[in-house]
Amino acid sequence: MLLEAHAVSKSFGDFFAVRDANLSVGEGEIVGLIGPNGAGKSTFFNCLAGDAVPTSGKIIFDGQDMTKAPPEAHARLGIGRTFQVPATFEGMSVIDNVMVGAFLRHPHQGDARDHASRIIELTGLKAQMDLAAHSLGTPGRKRLEIARVLATNPRLMLLDESLAGLTPTELQEAIRLVRKIHEMGITIVIVEHIMEVIMTLAGRVLAFNQGHVIASGRPEDVVKDEAVIEAYLGRGSHRVRRRSA
Repeated sequence: MLLEAHAVSKSFGDFFAVRDANLSVGEGEIVGLIGPNGAGKSTFFNCLAGDAVPTSGKIIFDGQDMTKAPPEAHARLGIGRTFQVPATFEGMSVIDNVMVGAFLRHPHQGDARDHASRIIELTGLKAQMDLAAHSLGTPGRKRLEIARVLATNPRLMLLDESLAGLTPTELQEAIRLVRKIHEMGITIVIVEHIMEVIMTLAGRVLAFNQGHVIASGRPEDVVKDEAVIEAYLGRGSHRVRRRSA
């Protein structure tokens, strides 16, 4: 397995945001994490990315223990992540933003710029490459963040709601981009509320609720799981839906 999380828990004082979560991701997979707001999936995601240290449990990437490793160690090993709110350098140009990622593998400026230019073309940002990041708007900045992560040559990409807030046309373009990235041999773990994205892209899904993994398996099976339906709709809504069926 490329990525393994064993009994990962994360507490804040007496509150457990995640408790005993397990995940195994094989090289070349796309795995989705779903659940209602506050379910614990983002906290678990942050543990995988190195932005939070688990209270207990273990995270292994390509045979190496990454449980307490900082984000920069994750990046060097080939783990890249995006954020729910795009973390771009707002006053810098698109090309310079992507070069920040490219410098990880290409320390010379000319090489980094050449690599960044190829990534920009791949991600559909060539027409905007000289514009400041803040001029792109949220959808464009989400794509820019994906480009910057891609420029680090990751083996694993962790996408945190990178397709949220898009128009239907933008969403289809973003799905095509994720597929293109996957076809490059990059393994993907994606947190997403948009079920169209999960059903279209993910081969396997983990559903979280109240810090626990409540279901896992193929997307078409997980969305029919009674516990998952109840977690998303609420117990009362679920009863109403069943009575009216």
